Amino acid sequence: MLRLLLILACLPLLLFSALAIHAVALESTYRVIDLNELLQPGKHRVLIRIDDRDRRFVFYTPKGFKPGEALPLVFFFHGAGGTAEQAFRTYGWPAKADAENFFVAFPEGLPVRPDGIASFLLNPHIWRDERAGLPASGVNDVRFFEELLDRLETALPVDTKRVYVTGFSNGAGMTFTLGSHFSGRIAAIAPVSSQSFVHTDTLARPLPVYYLTGTADPLILYRGGKVTFPWGKTRTLPPVQESTDTWAKLDGCPPEPQTVSDENGVRVLCYGPGKDGAEVVFTTVEGNGHHWPGTVEPLPHFICGPTLDPFHATDRIWDFFVRHPLP
Repeated sequence: MLRLLLILACLPLLLFSALAIHAVALESTYRVIDLNELLQPGKHRVLIRIDDRDRRFVFYTPKGFKPGEALPLVFFFHGAGGTAEQAFRTYGWPAKADAENFFVAFPEGLPVRPDGIASFLLNPHIWRDERAGLPASGVNDVRFFEELLDRLETALPVDTKRVYVTGFSNGAGMTFTLGSHFSGRIAAIAPVSSQSFVHTDTLARPLPVYYLTGTADPLILYRGGKVTFPWGKTRTLPPVQESTDTWAKLDGCPPEPQTVSDENGVRVLCYGPGKDGAEVVFTTVEGNGHHWPGTVEPLPHFICGPTLDPFHATDRIWDFFVRHPLP
């Protein structure tokens, strides 16, 4: 009976692992292309060589794209154990791109052991977001982003004043990190369900931030504490408020926020305006777990906790991006 209960408890995780294996099977559909092919509307799976490594990303060109017009570019970074393909399917960005007419890039992290076979539990895809203790394995994901952005801006009519970065979980940690390195090129960032691990006291320019988290997240504890991740690693994390305070300070915002709204379990605080009108919008969803509101979460509930959907995070993030082009 005990064995049966253990099998039943693990079924969701086994299913997710099977989906990850299916994503690996899609590797053969990634190919080296002339990036000018990305001008064709639709989905593209691209293999690119950067820093002597084969890197993958999915790129989406909206259906209404007309050659010659400059479009915004949104980068979305998946969570640990995720893939570019999974991110493309899960968070609603392709549909939003069609509705609002912008490019979306979904880069893919390398496994913890880059030369091994990727596995959600044993060797997950991750982003090296510069947090302490994360295995670098000779991989520089900050450099990868910079080179990818350079090549996309060279090949495509990207509106360089409207380049945005968002991500979920480990991808949100990477979003914070990239914001600290490239605030002169990135117009705004929107990390969801992670914390900031930046190691700087100054930015090239103040950077608008939309930060979203759930108060019942078992992987990013709202009040901080010790967390054991699905692949067995245990870490002690600070309260998420520290990330908000860090970015409010970096942007020169007042330390005390203004309450924008607080209803139906969704609380929106705004720190700012800061230098050059920058702001940090901190949104919390009471009782929500490790989850991007408005999506079907691929992780089982015993890992990610409750999944509440009082709004679609993608819609709110895009609205925030629209308000914040580079000056």
